[in-house]
Amino acid sequence: MNNKIDIIVPWVDGSDPKWIKERDFWLKETNADGYVNSNIRYQDWENLQYWFRAVEKYMPWVNRVFLVTWGHIPRWLNLDCKKLKVVKHDEYIPKEYLPTFNSNTIEMNYHLIEELSENFILFNDDIFPLQPIEEEYYFKDNVIGDEAVEGHVFPVDVGPLSAWGKYVQVNNMLLINRHFQKREVQEKNWDKWYCVDYGELLERTRSLNYWYDFAGFRDPHMASALHKSTLAHIWEVEHNVLDIASGNKFRSYTDISRYVIRYWNLCEGNFNPRRTLGYTEAVRIDNFEIIAEGIKKQKWKMINLTEVCTPEEFVSIKRYINKALQCVFPDKSNFEL
Repeated sequence: MNNKIDIIVPWVDGSDPKWIKERDFWLKETNADGYVNSNIRYQDWENLQYWFRAVEKYMPWVNRVFLVTWGHIPRWLNLDCKKLKVVKHDEYIPKEYLPTFNSNTIEMNYHLIEELSENFILFNDDIFPLQPIEEEYYFKDNVIGDEAVEGHVFPVDVGPLSAWGKYVQVNNMLLINRHFQKREVQEKNWDKWYCVDYGELLERTRSLNYWYDFAGFRDPHMASALHKSTLAHIWEVEHNVLDIASGNKFRSYTDISRYVIRYWNLCEGNFNPRRTLGYTEAVRIDNFEIIAEGIKKQKWKMINLTEVCTPEEFVSIKRYINKALQCVFPDKSNFEL
């Protein structure tokens, strides 16, 4: 049996004029990279209501949903819903890090949300359950379900966003390798690292068996089961690093990301091995119709709707995808007025 399991989902209304004014002020004040932090990074799919409908329908066992925002609240949101808790940045992030427009700062301080349960699942608002998901997929007897699959951090620069992301991956791995010896970690939990359930993904780990240090991990772009105490512990042992990272009001080369929490659990062996389910594909102008059809047919357990397109293309893509979600989730949830 599990203890209570909560969900956290961060959300930004990129059209909020007050938020835009504050963001633009701090962009200029901090001389942050305008491209990495441009409007395209905060495009709103305008489909958060379908996310709540999906969670209520296919994950009814969830205790509470924590919606984390800068301060904006959807007009349709039912604030009286017992399973909903809206948390604003200034209600849990230390004031010396505020205001922040950096998703890493927002996520790496979640342990400070007092009402949040020890067991929680970190979603993004672009990850939608499309089929029933069992509680044991995320937690079984309070132990996290995850996959321990190694990978590479490739130093390939295909644009400003890619370059920024590679630095963060390296930062994560530096932190992990300071605290864990790869061979010791894997020998201690060999059956978890070489679990047959990983299928062809095992070849990734086998190919890196020669190396004494972790070169990286496979990062499924899906919701992650996490322990609040793990994040708090990382802050205890790496306070200076996380303090510097949390001081970045915008994405920066000294950031640490949420994935380091996953890696820590994997290295400590505090997980039940299983294959990650779901479909991740960049939504583009040349494939959005195929993806929309897959949503209508509920082809996948979950889907990640990360867009890679121009703002003009996004208008058409968003309309088409949202029609598909409306077909699957036509009825209002208890989270809506």
